[in-house]
Amino acid sequence: MPTQKERNAETRRRLLTAAREVFAEKGYANTAVADIVKRAGRAHGSFYLHFTNKEAVLQALLEDAMAELSRQGRTMWRWDEPGTSVHLAVRRFIEEFGENRDLWLLLDQRSSLEPAFKTLSEQWFQQLAGSIARGMISTDTPGLLPGLDPEVLAHVFAAMLSDSTRAAYQEDRPWSADEMADEISRIWSLTLGYEDDAPVPAGDGSYEACNPPSTANT
Repeated sequence: MPTQKERNAETRRRLLTAAREVFAEKGYANTAVADIVKRAGRAHGSFYLHFTNKEAVLQALLEDAMAELSRQGRTMWRWDEPGTSVHLAVRRFIEEFGENRDLWLLLDQRSSLEPAFKTLSEQWFQQLAGSIARGMISTDTPGLLPGLDPEVLAHVFAAMLSDSTRAAYQEDRPWSADEMADEISRIWSLTLGYEDDAPVPAGDGSYEACNPPSTANT
């Protein structure tokens, strides 16, 4: 038999899932708490054991999505194969963004109207820039182009990644995820002086490193 803690966790999960579905169907502005609890199949009062209002539900959904993007960002670089690692991490970021595009669109909309969501958006961007900065430090970026400030560059890279991905998914730009990952990771690697070890598609849909052929005499 489930414990009370497990039942509470299940109720919270159902409420979050229901809220996301109803937001997508009716629009955030047209969604009421009653719509969420009805879709979740829970009593009205149970909603307020977990959330104060629908804004709190949206914030929880966004925080969960941001936590996943942050987790992806922590694996941005490996010191032994930085070019490959950057490409794979950028590709995964783009995929994660696409899977939650409805939430990012809502965040953009609410950020212009509510200070709490503007703060959340700024917090997420700082987390992304911070993970990029830590990755650059971890590989010592020996080939960093002269005159570039690593901290400023991390914010530029974060804006490049987040804005390009947002435009592709929310403005119907004609770029595929692979094309974006290729271009963004190539720019980053060239700027940071990484070896050309970016991955190329393998036959099974995965990626494998592609290093330049040796020019040594045989």
